[in-house]
Amino acid sequence: MVTVGLLALSVGLAPVAVLFALGRLRTLELVYIRVSWVPVVALARQAMFVRPMTQALSYASIIPPLLTCIVSLFFGIVGATLLAGRPRSERRRDLLRATVLASLPAALLVGYVMVTFAWFFVRR
Repeated sequence: MVTVGLLALSVGLAPVAVLFALGRLRTLELVYIRVSWVPVVALARQAMFVRPMTQALSYASIIPPLLTCIVSLFFGIVGATLLAGRPRSERRRDLLRATVLASLPAALLVGYVMVTFAWFFVRR
């Protein structure tokens, strides 16, 4: 299980590494604003193709959405860091919008985990 967790972490960090690599060519903020929609679209496409994914992967069909949510968590951390690095008067509205958009799948994951823990403790 630890190996699967390390694999998920490395796969989750790969898009963030691509984001930083593209940030070398242009400013990181502009690249972040342009790439922030990727986790949301990936999760939406996985939701559209949930039946074929479930038939092909069986119980492992939870892994792609989970990895998408982990990537979204990393994207949210990068966006929050970019927002914190600027004074309040210089913050860009596009950057804030991109950070919220990139963090939506991570928020769904956190909400699911909280509901699951609450459900577990209520049933006990």
